[in-house]
Amino acid sequence: FDTTLDLEYTGFIPDSYIKEAAEKMEVYKKIASISREDELEGVFAELTDRFGPLPDEAMSLMSLAELRIMCRKLRISLLRERKGQLEIEFTRMSSLNIDKLMRMIQQSGGKIKPDPHKPNVLRMATGTIGLKEKSEFIRDQLARLL
Repeated sequence: FDTTLDLEYTGFIPDSYIKEAAEKMEVYKKIASISREDELEGVFAELTDRFGPLPDEAMSLMSLAELRIMCRKLRISLLRERKGQLEIEFTRMSSLNIDKLMRMIQQSGGKIKPDPHKPNVLRMATGTIGLKEKSEFIRDQLARLL
């Protein structure tokens, strides 16, 4: 299966970080091909070695790659954000731990709810938080299900 990320934030590599277009395309391809945590760590280390600390925009791009890895582990087919609401759609073959899911819903104070019309969808309120905070929030919520 494939995971679709449709979030209201994106990441990119600013020209101030990597000036050469060919180098930048090479890095974009590497990030797009990341499928495991060790690959994510390797690309992060390589970028830091070659170009220095990642700016926030590039960190957001790396966060998207990390979210994609987590979604694959949880068998999430769609992660969509619209107007402060996150929709998490699990595949029919999800191996989700129901106890963890129920605990997460109960502890959310009403911010995380199952969709009454789609049994394989969770709805989560993200609110209007900044780019970095949003990435961390989504990652932390998904990590609770692993």
